[in-house]
Amino acid sequence: MDVMEQAAALKGQLIDFALSPRFARELNEAFEQSDPEGLADGEAAVSMIIDHFVLQRRLASGDTVIDRFLRAHPRLSPQEREMILGWRDVVEGIFEVQGKDQDAVILFNLIDELTYRARSNMGKSAFRPAKKGMFLICRLVPLDEDWLVSANISLFPADARDQLLTQAAEFGLRNPKLVFRNPDKLTTTRRILTEQRDVFIDLYGAEYIVVRGEDVAPRYDAFLRACMDRAQPGNSSPLPGFTLPDDILDAETVAIHFDPETGISFYLEFGLLQELFADPKLINRRRYRETLTSYLRGDDISPAAIKLLTEPGPDNAGVVFGKLLKKKDFSWPEHGESLLRRYKARYFDEPQLPTTVPAGDTMAGHLRNAQREESPEP
Repeated sequence: MDVMEQAAALKGQLIDFALSPRFARELNEAFEQSDPEGLADGEAAVSMIIDHFVLQRRLASGDTVIDRFLRAHPRLSPQEREMILGWRDVVEGIFEVQGKDQDAVILFNLIDELTYRARSNMGKSAFRPAKKGMFLICRLVPLDEDWLVSANISLFPADARDQLLTQAAEFGLRNPKLVFRNPDKLTTTRRILTEQRDVFIDLYGAEYIVVRGEDVAPRYDAFLRACMDRAQPGNSSPLPGFTLPDDILDAETVAIHFDPETGISFYLEFGLLQELFADPKLINRRRYRETLTSYLRGDDISPAAIKLLTEPGPDNAGVVFGKLLKKKDFSWPEHGESLLRRYKARYFDEPQLPTTVPAGDTMAGHLRNAQREESPEP
């Protein structure tokens, strides 16, 4: 059995296992919660949801379908186990067809700007309708030195290029991890972050400031203008269009933090929590207690926010969290790290990536043209 036959057989077994009654409830939840980002519809969208469930989704127990499958099939060979484990490395993208090579198709991913040689367990017939210059939306997994199509393909004509470039840009902004599969992009972005952090500190004197919600927009605009001026002195171009969410603008206080690893973050009602950590007795008041709980339990709030609050007074931090958690002997220096790892596990399980996503030359040119069309000169 060659590698393609082996992959096809294993993938079929894995799909059958995932569609068995034992996963019915969690698969239904995946369909209810899933949004294929509008990049595909019909059978392709269904296929992508199932494929994500099989290869990537965390189950209620914390493991994955792949983990369960491997435990249920202990007699798999080391090669088979390695192949299945490799399928957790999924490439999602919008791909331009650059050509064909025997039973494979050469694809350029508009999102990470890398090239993939992809094959299908259906052989050449899977790519017969795809012509050079057309586009595919699909998912790929490793197959030796090549890549294997892992869900149904959506095919688009060459004249859909502008629409798909826009979708690729939006998708990359929402999912930076997909962009930073390209190591050159990650290196470039980290260099940009270092420069921008210097600008922020020069402008505001620290890596974070606390302002009223209504002052966030002008402070952020001033930072963007300073970044543009540093990159190109005298540049008077309009700032990039960016609308802050209403909850930020309506907040009493907001911390604007330039995290060296990820970039700009906004922490709502940060001033309230500064009051709490300066006076731990305030934990007895419901508003302070609920706000801190939302910081601790909120999946979208980085542990960096809590570290900023606790750094000025570790002893006060121990008192605050001791009362919040009803742990009399809680010490922030001793127990703080383990507390954050418990409630903020995903921030520790993998490297945190920048929220700023660089655009390549093709993407940047497309976005500039789109902006000019939306705002024509008088």
